[in-house]
Amino acid sequence: MSVWLEGYTEARVNGQWRCIDFFQQDIKGQLKIVPCVIGQSMVRQALEWDCDCNYVMGVPDGLSDAVRKECTDSNGVLAGTETPRWGSWYVIDGKWFDKVDFSIPEYCGFFPRQDISRQLSNPDEDSLDEEHMLSVGDYQALDAEAKKAYQYYEYTPPHGSRHILKELYQAVAARVAAFNRALAWEDEGSAISLRDVRVVILES
Repeated sequence: MSVWLEGYTEARVNGQWRCIDFFQQDIKGQLKIVPCVIGQSMVRQALEWDCDCNYVMGVPDGLSDAVRKECTDSNGVLAGTETPRWGSWYVIDGKWFDKVDFSIPEYCGFFPRQDISRQLSNPDEDSLDEEHMLSVGDYQALDAEAKKAYQYYEYTPPHGSRHILKELYQAVAARVAAFNRALAWEDEGSAISLRDVRVVILES
């Protein structure tokens, strides 16, 4: 069964959660929230395995008015209130955005030299297969001649989980920066950081 995810950025401002996502007009001229993350099973897997994404029973506490409106159907039913199986909520705490480090490569080991050469020559189409990677121990167990076919390499797949999470991070950081830029000088004390946000994710 396919899934669809939409994530919305909220910030704690003066004790309340407020949506700080961008808005755009749809083809009918109605203002709609631009989610910070959207996707299907691959995105869900990245969030579930590599991110502090926690399931919420029912609806997240203090859900902002803007997100409530966006996720309420034509009958006035907020997703997750009557049919949680078809409207499940998840939350990513802002602490994850504050501590995540994308500079660390996803894979570190010994790859076949020919594979590395192909990937470097055409990085958009040729990706390395991590199943071909040898650990340090496996590499050291090879004889001298076999070792010549391998090279140590640090690698992050261009379209894998790390790429999805980095795009999410950049989207949330852009929203935090835009919120702070829009503050009047007398409200500068209300500036927020990544620790002050959360991403609420609706799965349908």
